[in-house]
Amino acid sequence: MKINRWSRSTLSWKSLFLISLCIVSVFVWVSSAYGVTTASGSYNPYEVLGVKRSASPQEIRKAYKQLVVLWHPDKNKEGETEDKFILIKSAYELLSDPERRRLYDQHGITEDSPNLNPRPDYNNFHKFDPIDEILTFTTGGSFHFPFADGISYLHKQSITSKTFDQNVLPRSNIVPQLLLFYGDWCTGCARAAPTWRSISEELSNVGMDVACVHAERERVVARRMGISAVPAVVLVIDSHPYHYRETVISASKVIGFIRSKLPFDLITHLDQTNVDIFLNSWWDNRIRVIIFGSTPLIRLRYLLLAFQYRERAAFGIIRTDESPDLVHRFGVTKGLDSILVFKEYAKPVASLSMLDIPHKLMKDLVENNKFLNLPRLSSQSIMDTICPTESSVYRRRLCVVFLTRDTTKLHDEEKVEQLRQYATRPSLPSRVKFAYVYEDKQRDFISALSSGNVKDSNLLIIWRQDKKRLSYEWMEGGWDGSNSSIQRLDNVLYRLMTDRSPLAYHVEIKELTDEHARSIFSKVLRKISLTMDFLRGQITREMVIQATSLVATVLFIVAGGFIMAYLVRLEEESILAKANADAQRAQRPAATRPSTQSTTRPSSAVSSITHNPECRIHEMRGETYNGLVRLIKPGCRTVVLLLDAETKSELLPKFQRCVWPYRKNKSLQFGYMHVDRGGGLSWYKQLLLLSLAEPRNLNINPRNCVGTVLSLNGHRKYFCVFHATLPTAGAPRRRAGSGYRNGGFLGMDSENSSDECSDVERGGDRANPNGQAQDNVGVLFTSHLLDNLPNWLDRLFEGSTHRYHINYWPEFPVK
Repeated sequence: MKINRWSRSTLSWKSLFLISLCIVSVFVWVSSAYGVTTASGSYNPYEVLGVKRSASPQEIRKAYKQLVVLWHPDKNKEGETEDKFILIKSAYELLSDPERRRLYDQHGITEDSPNLNPRPDYNNFHKFDPIDEILTFTTGGSFHFPFADGISYLHKQSITSKTFDQNVLPRSNIVPQLLLFYGDWCTGCARAAPTWRSISEELSNVGMDVACVHAERERVVARRMGISAVPAVVLVIDSHPYHYRETVISASKVIGFIRSKLPFDLITHLDQTNVDIFLNSWWDNRIRVIIFGSTPLIRLRYLLLAFQYRERAAFGIIRTDESPDLVHRFGVTKGLDSILVFKEYAKPVASLSMLDIPHKLMKDLVENNKFLNLPRLSSQSIMDTICPTESSVYRRRLCVVFLTRDTTKLHDEEKVEQLRQYATRPSLPSRVKFAYVYEDKQRDFISALSSGNVKDSNLLIIWRQDKKRLSYEWMEGGWDGSNSSIQRLDNVLYRLMTDRSPLAYHVEIKELTDEHARSIFSKVLRKISLTMDFLRGQITREMVIQATSLVATVLFIVAGGFIMAYLVRLEEESILAKANADAQRAQRPAATRPSTQSTTRPSSAVSSITHNPECRIHEMRGETYNGLVRLIKPGCRTVVLLLDAETKSELLPKFQRCVWPYRKNKSLQFGYMHVDRGGGLSWYKQLLLLSLAEPRNLNINPRNCVGTVLSLNGHRKYFCVFHATLPTAGAPRRRAGSGYRNGGFLGMDSENSSDECSDVERGGDRANPNGQAQDNVGVLFTSHLLDNLPNWLDRLFEGSTHRYHINYWPEFPVK
C-alpha cells in the first residue's frame, strides 16, 4: 500500500485551533509546574536521584528520602535549592510509577499527560469518519472494519518524530531499534499486526526495543528512513537504517534479519587454546565475560547483551559439550547456561547460572561489574562514570588517579598492581574511586594539571564540581606501593573526606582523548560499507536489470569499436609489410631476382604502377578502358593523367603525391594514359569533338597534351579538365598567338601549329641553364605542369569546376 498524502480527519479548522490552544496551554502549565520535558540529554531521572537504571523501588525510595533531606528549601538556603528539589520530586514521581518508568525506559517518555504522550490511543480513530457515521446510522451501529483491531494495536505502539530524534536514534547505539511503518488503510499492516505483536513480545523479553511509526502522520521520519510503501520493517543500528526486504513478515525471518545486521565480532568462540589469551587481554580496559551454552547457535539475547556493552566488555562463548575441561576448570553446572564475569585476574568476580537467563539479570550482572578494579581513564565517558560531578561539598566524590607513561616497564607495572590491590580493600568509602591514566596519550589533561605539581609526585586526588571545572591535590612523595606511600594516601583521603575545606588547586580541563576511537581508514571503510548496504536496500531488481542492460550495451559498442580499430590496424600493417617487401624486391639487382615464368612479364603488359599498394594508378588502354570508364559504378569517378614516354618518370610520381590524400576514397580510381602510343591520342581527340557545340577540324599536338588531367564520370557522361595553362589552374596566360584562343591549352592547336614549339614548353634548347626561358616569358616547363593540381582537385570535389557533357563515351582503339 502506498503512503497516503492526505488526512481523513473532518474536524473544522476552528476545532483544530481550539484543541491546539488547549494543548499548548497544558504544556506550558506542566512545564512551569514541574520543570521537566520529554527525555533528552539534559534530564535523566536516574541521574537526578543518583541510582542505576536497574535500581529497585526500595533503592529509589531510599535515595529520594536522602536527597529530600539534603535539598529541602527549609534546610538548604542555596540559590538553586528550590529548582533542585522540584526536579528530585518529579524524578521520584516518574520512577515510582511502574507504567511511567516502563515508558521512559523503552521510549524516553517522561510525562503521561494526553498532549505529551507520543503514542496516543486511536482505538476510536474512525469515529470522525463521515462514511462510518453513515454506515453506523444505517446498520444500527453493527458495522465494524475487519482490520480496525490490528491497526489500533499498532497505534498503541506508535511514536512521534520527537521521540524518534531524542530517544530512538541515540539509543540505537546501545540497543538495536526495530520499527514498523504502517498506515490507517493498509490491509497488509492489519494482516501483519498479530505477527508483529508476537515479535514485539519476544524481542522485548530479550532486551530489544520495538515500536511503530505512522508513516502518514510522521512523514519526516518515513522520508529519512527511505520508506516508500507500507508495511515496512526497519532496523536501526548506530543511527543507520537497515530495511527488511522479505515479502512476508514472520518472527523467524525478522530474527534472522536482525542477526545478519549485528556486528559479526560481538562474541568470540573460545576453547582450550585461546581462553587464557582472551582472559589476559584486559589491557584494552574492558572486562571479560564468558558465556557457557549448549546450543550451536548463539542466542539473540547474548548478542544483544554483547552489543549493548561492547565498549566496556569483551564477550566469549564456550560450548559445554565441546569443552568439558573448561567446564570443570570454571566449575560450571552442565545443562545450564552460565555467565562468568572476569576483571584483571583469571578468577570470576561474578557468575550466574540458569536454564533460561532473563535479560534483566544478565544486564544487571554486567552493569554492576562493567569496570576493572583499576580502570584506565581512556575516554571522557569513562571519566564521567568513574569520576562523576558533584557540586555539593558535603557529598563530593573523589577520584585517585595514578600517572604512568609505560606500563610495560617493570616498576610501573608493580606500582599499578599495588594500587589495584589498595583499591580493592573493602574498608574504603564508596565515594572514592581509583584509576590510572597514560600521560603520553592524555597530554592535554596532564598539561592542565601541571600547575602546582609536587616534585616526584605521580598520584593526584580529583574532585569534579562540574564537567569542565575540577579541584585537585598532589600527594607528596608520590606512589610507589610501599607502606609509607600507603600511609600517606590513607591520611590524605581521611582528611579530604572528613574536612569540608576545598582542595588546593582549581582548573578547567578539556575532554579526554578517546583512545578507542576508530582510525580514519576504518571510518572510511565503515562509511563505504554502510553506503553499499543502503544502495543494496534501495535498488530494486528492475533497476539493476535496466542498469546492467545499459552498461552491457555501452561495453558492447566500445568493444566493437576497439575490435574494428584493431582489425584495421592489422590490415594496415599487413599492407605496409607487403609494400616494404615489394620495395626491397625492386631494389635487388636484376641477376638476383627470381626469373620464373609466372613473375616475368614484358613491360608492355604492365597494367598498373604500384609505387605504393595503397594508391594504385592503372594504365588506361583498350583492355582496361571499360573497367575504368564505361562500366564504372554510379557516383564513382576516374582521374586520368595524360603523359608520354619521356615525361612518365617525372609526372607520374608527382601525380601520385597529389592524389595521395584521396587514396582511401572508395569512389575514386586513378590512372594514366599515353598520348604517344596505344591509340590514346585518337580517343582524346574524339572526346574533345563530342564536347564541342559544333563540329570542326582539330589538329592535336600530343606534346601540348602532356600534363593534362581528366576527371571522368562514366555513369553521368561528363568530364572535367585540368591543364597548367587554363585560367582556372592559376598559371599565367600564354602570349597572344600561342594558341590559347584556339584551344591550345587543351592541345588543340591550329593547323599552322608545329611540333617545334613543344620543345620550348618542355624546357628544351631555348631554356638557359637556370631553367628560365630566354625569349618566352609565359612558357611552363614539365616540372611545373602539375603544381596547381591539388587546388584543382579541391575545387573538383567541391563541384566548382566546369563540366563537359557528352552523349556517349567514344571507343578506345585496341592494338
